[in-house]
Amino acid sequence: MKILNVALVTLTAISLSACTVPGWMPLGDADPAEILLPGKSTTLLFFTNVANLDSEVGLQASAQYELTITRLSNWMDGSIETNEKNQDLDQYGFADSLMPIAAMALLKRSRDHNWFELMLLRANCKGSSLHGISDLHFDEASGSYNFVATCDGKLSLFVNDSHGFYGNNSGFASISLSRVN
Repeated sequence: MKILNVALVTLTAISLSACTVPGWMPLGDADPAEILLPGKSTTLLFFTNVANLDSEVGLQASAQYELTITRLSNWMDGSIETNEKNQDLDQYGFADSLMPIAAMALLKRSRDHNWFELMLLRANCKGSSLHGISDLHFDEASGSYNFVATCDGKLSLFVNDSHGFYGNNSGFASISLSRVN
């Protein structure tokens, strides 16, 4: 049975390889619909079953941003609803060890981040624009995450999952994005 599972995962990896090669992301629109100006903010409704939420918000290189996440429902990846600490899933996702088949980790969109971790991407930038929420600085006093945009471009959001497997995700959040400077 184990050999059959490994063979199935290998065949899936081969068939989806064009979509899951680490670092490969489709090119985005270089002309954002709305540049977030200094001191301004916007609120995004984020659903975990959306493979690429195009925020329609343009970020500018070297500008500092603040992101606040309010979960509005429980997050689940298929039947996985808690992380390795037995806490409800949140923006930090869960460790590879909770995945029923270990080899599935090869299919994650970012192998450097947890499953189901909230990811930020400016698709028209080179590889340095992909960040997990765990890469950002968390300010405990304000309850927000801070980051500096590495390039100009629209912000896309998604949870770290495998292409083709977003349909079994559930949960949503309100995400407030503010430009600090």
